[in-house]
Amino acid sequence: MDLLTDHLVRARAAGAVFARTVAEPPWGLRLGGSIQLSVHTVVRGRGYLWLNAPGSAVELIPGTVTLVRGGPDHYIGHEPGAACLEPEEFRAHHAEIGPGDNPQATVFLCGAYQFSGDVGAGLLDALPQVMTLSAADDDPLRDVVTLLSRELVRSELAQQIVLDRLLDLLLVLAIRSEFRRSTTAPRWYRASVDPRLGAALQAMHENAAHPWTVPELATISGLSRAAFARAFRDALGQAPCST
Repeated sequence: MDLLTDHLVRARAAGAVFARTVAEPPWGLRLGGSIQLSVHTVVRGRGYLWLNAPGSAVELIPGTVTLVRGGPDHYIGHEPGAACLEPEEFRAHHAEIGPGDNPQATVFLCGAYQFSGDVGAGLLDALPQVMTLSAADDDPLRDVVTLLSRELVRSELAQQIVLDRLLDLLLVLAIRSEFRRSTTAPRWYRASVDPRLGAALQAMHENAAHPWTVPELATISGLSRAAFARAFRDALGQAPCST
């Protein structure tokens, strides 16, 4: 099991709240900062997401997935700064609108991710407050969004389990993509994908009880003791074991 898998294997959605909504302009929705992680994607049309200042709004368009970490409230609407309703009032106001009623309507998905496992604060804290990912045509993120949209237009047995697992998959793909491209990914992730250190860190992870020495780890990495120690310190900000 690699280090990222070990962090994510405990991440499980439990009773995830996910909704597919059709909204005609003008529309706006306020979502509380107590949600650990919110997921938003537009299936048709477009919208905007912002925190306390509408000037920081990001555009929501088909093919993108936006995640928002818990903390401040956030807002989504037909335009930045739109008047926003609370979730229950918003649902009641837009409940009767069908996707074919108005070609100007926006169809979007919102998910509220509550973790049942110990994901570790460091994992979520390593993500930006707002993270937008663009899914290419062959990107599995696009496939997951399509499956979510289809699941939410019908009522089936065990639907909550399907939604939870799809949201789990969406989270894993998003975090993997963000860490791969980010210069601020956690040190342990950057070190684990460093070709000089990956094999040694994997060995340490798989056999944490072993009293590892620098010469042993250097041999696994194919480096001299000094080169390994330097690479380890540069990547992780601390020296490896001294023996």
